[in-house]
Amino acid sequence: MIKLLDLLIEAKDIKFKLPKLSYSYTSLQPYIDKETMEEHFDKHFKGYLDKLNAELDEKSIKVNAEDQIQAIQIILGKYPKNDIIRNNGGGFYNHVLYFENMTPDYKAPSAKFRKMLEENFNSFSEFKEQFKEAGLKQFGSGWVFLIQKGNKLVIESYANQDNPYLDKDFKGKILIAMDVWEHSYYLKHKSQRGNYINDFFRVVDYKAAEERLEIPNK
Repeated sequence: MIKLLDLLIEAKDIKFKLPKLSYSYTSLQPYIDKETMEEHFDKHFKGYLDKLNAELDEKSIKVNAEDQIQAIQIILGKYPKNDIIRNNGGGFYNHVLYFENMTPDYKAPSAKFRKMLEENFNSFSEFKEQFKEAGLKQFGSGWVFLIQKGNKLVIESYANQDNPYLDKDFKGKILIAMDVWEHSYYLKHKSQRGNYINDFFRVVDYKAAEERLEIPNK
């Protein structure tokens, strides 16, 4: 699993780092192919990281933070109109979540997590149908997230590289992130986004999603 805190943050400087995968580029086959993994992780993901770090270096941005998303929020608070930071910061963090919440060792959700999905979406199959529908309806490039908001689970779509964490007032947790940019599926599935979403569900890591859960204060 990718460590979300695999980030060097010092009082004098900040530098985001490319995390390491806990599986190989061939591990998700036949659902996510090796060529897509190489292009997606080494080119697109790394590209967001490199552009984000280059912008931080150019502006000599200094910040103290405990984790990646807090660092991005602080930076965006200082530079709210900087699209380079927003787009590449969002792109970097979205991909951290995405590659972390896939696994070659697929297991069905635990009884606890499945019950939460059933309570919020009527059934596990209905959750998957709604999640897929959100992915198919996302016009152009974007993301679909399963989000915890208090005691509720909701499905939301975001355009480009946005995510709810980019809003510093957001109170919740992203549990599952699915990339629906064409670079995430076009080499294998061409224009058939629905087939890619079906394959995503064959490698989604429900254990990672459950580990992201927060227990609301009673």
